Amino acid sequence: MRKNEPWWVAVYLPCASALALVSMCAFFQIAGYWLSGGEDIISLLEAHVFFYLQMAVAGFALGFVLWFFNVR
Repeated sequence: MRKNEPWWVAVYLPCASALALVSMCAFFQIAGYWLSGGEDIISLLEAHVFFYLQMAVAGFALGFVLWFFNVR
C-alpha cells in the first residue's frame, strides 16, 4: 500500500478477486456436474448458494491482502 496510490485500486482488487473466485468455482462445479451426467444445473446452483457466498468473501479478503501488501 503506497501513500499516493489511487483509491479505486483498493476497491477494484477485492471485487475482481471475489468475482474471479466465484466464477471459477461455479464454472468448474457446473462443468463437473454436467460431465458426470447431471441434468438439472439450476437446482445445483441453488443448493450451493451459501458456498458461493463463502468463496466471494474469501476472494474479497484475498484481494484486500493483495492490495494491502502491494502484490501485483
